[in-house]
Amino acid sequence: MLSVDIGSRGRSGLNTRWASDGDSLAIVAYAGPVRAFDATVLEDSVYIALRPYDLWLEGLVPSAEGFGSDGLVFVARPWDFSPSWVRSAIERARVEPVEGGYRLDGEFSSAGKGHPFTLELNSDAEPVRLRIQHRNDERTLVTVRYGPVRRFEYGRVPRWIEWSRPSARMRLEIEEQSRGKPLSRWIPPRAGDDWTILTLEDPLARDILERILGSEELR
Repeated sequence: MLSVDIGSRGRSGLNTRWASDGDSLAIVAYAGPVRAFDATVLEDSVYIALRPYDLWLEGLVPSAEGFGSDGLVFVARPWDFSPSWVRSAIERARVEPVEGGYRLDGEFSSAGKGHPFTLELNSDAEPVRLRIQHRNDERTLVTVRYGPVRRFEYGRVPRWIEWSRPSARMRLEIEEQSRGKPLSRWIPPRAGDDWTILTLEDPLARDILERILGSEELR
């Protein structure tokens, strides 16, 4: 269950399904029985379907801004520290013992840019809080908080994940986790013949994304 709280627009709840394989990620969200939202990341490409509005967004993740496509996948599944670029950044980080655990300060290298990060761990070396900054300044790109780690069918993951951005907060309550069937390829959701289709370069598409992400800027 994903709860979304964006500024004055209040909170809404969506029943969601996360699926990932390598660098690919798919998210489907339901508002009650209605399939409301689809998002798929395939390497550098993003496809988003907002079904209540018959609206489709698609395009390449801009490499010159944000956290890049690999960073986007990591932020969307921040319980998975297995990508080599994530592991190497954590291994190079400065470790400082703090009350109740450890603090790691380092830099993620994604899309050819460095993004400073701070990762807080508890005494069992489990993640508690991750803050990723914009490059070259101290602004926060995103803050991730982790709930207590629980054992599921497919391994140990936090019971909940919470993402915070300048004016938005999203919280994912993880109820079950299991290994999915291998897929030969990932297929983006289909747009209807009468849908409005926008590329990510379109100013209107960027405005919609900024509203979804709860930020007035993406750079």
